[in-house]
Amino acid sequence: MKILFDVEQHQSDSSHRLLLRLCGLSLELPDPFDGHRDEKAVTRRMAEVKTQVKALLDAGWEVCTADEVRLEHEAETRRMQPPKGQRTKLSVDRQKTSQSFFGALSLTSKKVKLYPIEGNQNTEQTILALERLQRETEAEKIAVVLDNARFHHAKELTTLYEPGQLLERITPVFLPSYAPDQNPVEHVWNAAKNNIANIQREIPEETFGAFASHATGRALDHLPPRETENEFVS
Repeated sequence: MKILFDVEQHQSDSSHRLLLRLCGLSLELPDPFDGHRDEKAVTRRMAEVKTQVKALLDAGWEVCTADEVRLEHEAETRRMQPPKGQRTKLSVDRQKTSQSFFGALSLTSKKVKLYPIEGNQNTEQTILALERLQRETEAEKIAVVLDNARFHHAKELTTLYEPGQLLERITPVFLPSYAPDQNPVEHVWNAAKNNIANIQREIPEETFGAFASHATGRALDHLPPRETENEFVS
């Protein structure tokens, strides 16, 4: 700043932002994306998925979009509005304690069913969660929209969708590769994490319970419009 304006560096954030604007610059976080992503392929596949999902819903199927999420006990820090002139500090618990969940968002009720995962996210845990989802769903036929995680394609899982097998009432529908943002349940995870951000709870059970309560305690309709702009949600 001193080189451009021949002034000493200002201490306030507002001064920095003003000087950046005068230079035609802005301070933004980069928007990361997977370099393998093919936008044309994503658009093409999402059109196919949208058509398939609409047809299944019209035929009376229960359609869920599902995904796993991992949560840390250490408080997640996100943008907030501290008092003017103050820099907020948050005392966090650095113990490495985490919990994964399998969640399924119903496109009819717009509600989420959330199942804790024991240990790592893997094929075995996916089978257990899908079997429970099937057991708790009244509709005879269920479509579950999933991403392309390797364990979602494991043979020991895919064979269970066949007639007479454990998950025979479920039909998987796969999203485009490298496009997790196309899954509406991702917006539920983000909203729930926002709700518990910047608060360090005493014990892991409180952290994970607060996340689960927010994720399952309301319909997808509560999210801001920009969060629900998705092929599945109208």
